[in-house]
Amino acid sequence: MYTELALASAGIFAVTSYKYLPFVYTARFYAIPIKYLRFRRSPRHLKAFHDTVKQSKLSLFNSIARHTYCCPMECDFFGFHKNNSTYQIELDLNRTEALLSKLYPYLLDFHNRKGKYPFIPLATVGIYFMKEILPFQRYRVENRILSWDEKWIFVLSEFKVGDRVVAVSVGKLVFKDGRKTINPADIIEYCGYRCDEVENVRLNNLQYVKRFVDPQDFLNLTFKPE
Repeated sequence: MYTELALASAGIFAVTSYKYLPFVYTARFYAIPIKYLRFRRSPRHLKAFHDTVKQSKLSLFNSIARHTYCCPMECDFFGFHKNNSTYQIELDLNRTEALLSKLYPYLLDFHNRKGKYPFIPLATVGIYFMKEILPFQRYRVENRILSWDEKWIFVLSEFKVGDRVVAVSVGKLVFKDGRKTINPADIIEYCGYRCDEVENVRLNNLQYVKRFVDPQDFLNLTFKPE
């Protein structure tokens, strides 16, 4: 009886924490590029993409949301809430979808020309915790392209429970062709977003992420009196 109860409890724990079972993260991550780079490469899908851009170039900044819940294996059992480190796992998935959903036609063209996709590594991430997420509590992450400069592109992610923002993150990423950096402006122009309104939003938002641009600013700090 106790063995059956223990097995049943372990089974329930595993099912409710499916996100942390072996290979599930890999499957969740690669489902995103497969979704955009495999199943949305047809002329019909690309036409729908460009029609949306023509209707509103500011759609570049529209958010895209992913919904999930706080499973037991995500929890810090000292505080009984979502552990701070587990936010990074969800952010990997969310940043990827934020960029691909808005820029995937460029990646398809890049692959057609070079037989490979550009690499998009994360360079810097900042996250601000405002309220805890409780076990089994449902939440969503709303993501949008925030701004870019000649090298970096910035993604804003907001964790929300209902209408309440419980955490905010900014990620700084770069598009790489081998060792060569691809200017984000070239990607955004290729996808049809370039216009004065988009540029105004970019410049306005860029002022809020200046500290993410050059980490050397922090290395040059001094802790001795001059």
